[in-house]
Amino acid sequence: MMKQLLNNSGSMSKVALFSFLLGLSVLTTACSDSGKSDDKQAKSEQTEEKSDKDKADDKTASNDKQAKDKKEKPPVPVEVVSVQRGDIQQTYRTITTLEAEQDAQVVARSTGILQDILVEEGDTVTKGQLLAQLDVEMLSLEVAQLEATMKKLKKELDRQQALFNRKLGSSDALDRARFEYESQQAQYQVSKLKLQYASIKAPIDGVITERMVKPGNLIRESDILFKIVDPMSLKAVLHLPERELNRVKKGQNILLAVDALDDQMIVGEIERIRPAIDTDTGTFKVLAKLDNSANNLKSGMFGKVEVVFDVHEDSLLVKQQAIITQDNRSHVFVVRDNKAMQTPVKIGFKHNGIVEIVDGLAENDQVVTTGQQILKHESLIEVVGNEEQLAEKKPETSESDVASNP
Repeated sequence: MMKQLLNNSGSMSKVALFSFLLGLSVLTTACSDSGKSDDKQAKSEQTEEKSDKDKADDKTASNDKQAKDKKEKPPVPVEVVSVQRGDIQQTYRTITTLEAEQDAQVVARSTGILQDILVEEGDTVTKGQLLAQLDVEMLSLEVAQLEATMKKLKKELDRQQALFNRKLGSSDALDRARFEYESQQAQYQVSKLKLQYASIKAPIDGVITERMVKPGNLIRESDILFKIVDPMSLKAVLHLPERELNRVKKGQNILLAVDALDDQMIVGEIERIRPAIDTDTGTFKVLAKLDNSANNLKSGMFGKVEVVFDVHEDSLLVKQQAIITQDNRSHVFVVRDNKAMQTPVKIGFKHNGIVEIVDGLAENDQVVTTGQQILKHESLIEVVGNEEQLAEKKPETSESDVASNP
């Protein structure tokens, strides 16, 4: 029995020993894994610390570089103009053709050979002035013949009247003699008119703009011989769109420029407005009278017209190229202490490259006109060009000016 116990004890010892060795192995593995995990975590923390440090160093270096670049960035060269006061107009631009209200075609009212031409194209004539002469030989003979016949019939009429008074003649014979005489008298008057019409005269004052005949031509009644235009009756004929009908008023000024006069500006005045819209074009006709006392304007000239709707006097004005418009909002760059200050502005009328400033600027403020497209608020600038001296002489801006021109 003792032997059996020993054998059993030996078995139990082996089991206990195996269990102890197994537990020791598991503990050793756990300690090894824990150590590896701690090393990995420490290594990761060191990497993250180094990354944060590198980022901070990079950010510091970037800020230093930006500050250095900003410090070393040269000023932007710009050109400026001063804000000035003046008058500005609101206008509508269109084109026109000059037409003379008083012009006439001189037509022949008699027949004959054209004998003499007394005027030429470009000559100024007055009403009733002799322009040309037809051959009157045939007409003169016709007048003389009709006059002789008329005198004969007058004697016959007188004779029949005497007979009738003495009751020796009938009333029918007297009436027939009176009729023949009056008919001949009318023919005589017509022949005399034809003789007068052989002398062709000017129907109006004006300038001979065209001659259609030559000496020796056979002229018949209603043939056109000359064209006369009165330059003082020239009108600018405008065709304006329907939407402008309520804005155009009688007496408004127009500004006319024609190529032949090197775009010299001529002032006119609206005289008549046709109160009907052309259904084909959607326009209405306007006539404006012009001052042509210098006789520089000619019928048929083509011109550019501005209809002046309104005028603002003593307004703040600046060149349109200084205005920058984005998203329906406008601003300019104003020179302040060698810096470009972005300043919002409210604009009014625009005319010939000039803009009215309603709000945002003051008189004599200097605004950038060239180079403003690359500027930012408070960009350092260098004024060049004709306005540079003016910029240097401009006094320092007061606090009230800054408050009124943010």
